[in-house]
Amino acid sequence: MTQSDTLQSVPPGFFEGLQQRAFSPGWAKKKPQMWPTPVSRYVPTVWRYADARAALDEASAFVTPEFAERRNLIMVNPVADNIYPTSRNLVAAYQLVLPGETARSHRHTPNALRLIVDAGESTYTIVNGVKVDVLPGDVVLTPSWHWHGHSNMGSQPAFWIDFLDVPLVQSLENMFFEDHPDRNERPVVHDPDSHLRQRGTLLEERVREAGVVDVAPGGLGTIALQVSGWTEGQEQLHRPAMESAIFAVMHGEVVFQANGLGEVTLARGDVIVIPCWHEYSIRGKAHWSRMLKVSDSPVTRRLGFLDVQTSRRM
Repeated sequence: MTQSDTLQSVPPGFFEGLQQRAFSPGWAKKKPQMWPTPVSRYVPTVWRYADARAALDEASAFVTPEFAERRNLIMVNPVADNIYPTSRNLVAAYQLVLPGETARSHRHTPNALRLIVDAGESTYTIVNGVKVDVLPGDVVLTPSWHWHGHSNMGSQPAFWIDFLDVPLVQSLENMFFEDHPDRNERPVVHDPDSHLRQRGTLLEERVREAGVVDVAPGGLGTIALQVSGWTEGQEQLHRPAMESAIFAVMHGEVVFQANGLGEVTLARGDVIVIPCWHEYSIRGKAHWSRMLKVSDSPVTRRLGFLDVQTSRRM
């Protein structure tokens, strides 16, 4: 008996009755629920720092810290019906804090970090009572459920890029969020060398020696960080992989080639997302470039999915 014959023999009202009882027939799925290889809903996309900075400068005239939790621009992957994630498990955003401003303190279950793009002296974040100074090139961690707020007491606008695993936490339905009872957390200690701060100058030294450096391994349970250095003409091809990754150029220029995107050149502060299971290549364009990679690889690794990928290629 063919599938067509089976469907023709279904009693009238059978499927409607199943639906009323919140059932769905596994033999007649509306869409497949499993695939031979990963299928990513999200697409490679580029965001430009110059565009974000201009828009945030304009928004500063009418968006204040009193009005908004954060003055930021979310990098929304341009696929149908998406209003938030940059990739399946991660989201990135450009943020601006003007001189004299404080972005009020809060905490949440998602892990977070920020890459400082431009900032002057007297810009800092307070994480669980620890005042941590920041400068351009620094990577600052905010682990899950840590209080954090940001202040700019200098004379220059501060711009950075936030990365969070909010989409993952939303999928797990494990979201908690809380504003600080005092609005702005008071610092208990001042620690410019906190383990939560990865100084850009030190990262530069390490990358020049090693080429690729893992940043604060295990510091954020669901997010892996790497900084890589690129000389002019240096190139790498990356086969499709289980992880989704967001790259931000810290210095110089880097060329990406990705399926569906073509070849694009990224400069300092620019961001590109390479979702799961997309082949891509990277090539250094400037004499020396440096780039931060933020990925969800700890999640796929702990679930054992990377082992499956490796075994399929053997």
